[in-house]
Amino acid sequence: MPEGMAFTLTIGGQEILVCYRPRYFAAADYAHFEFTSPFNPRRRIPLSDTGYRSHFSPMHEVEAAPDVLEYARVLAIALMDAEKSTGAAKDVNGQLDLF
Repeated sequence: MPEGMAFTLTIGGQEILVCYRPRYFAAADYAHFEFTSPFNPRRRIPLSDTGYRSHFSPMHEVEAAPDVLEYARVLAIALMDAEKSTGAAKDVNGQLDLF
């Protein structure tokens, strides 16, 4: 598994742990983002009632962003907005025009 980084974002007044792994798949150029609750047991976060949300993003989108933290922040907000507008989690892979 490729090395990545972990950091904390604050979205909607709540802390969210983010684990980022670039080039997650050997055969495909995608990054993996995990958004999780900082609590044990997990609590609801703005992106997920379960306290966990996983998302794969094309590396070219991540690399076009100012940095990984900003990409993750914009991605989290887009995922949260997509969930609000549909009432359920929505896969937005390939549909985000973040940067």
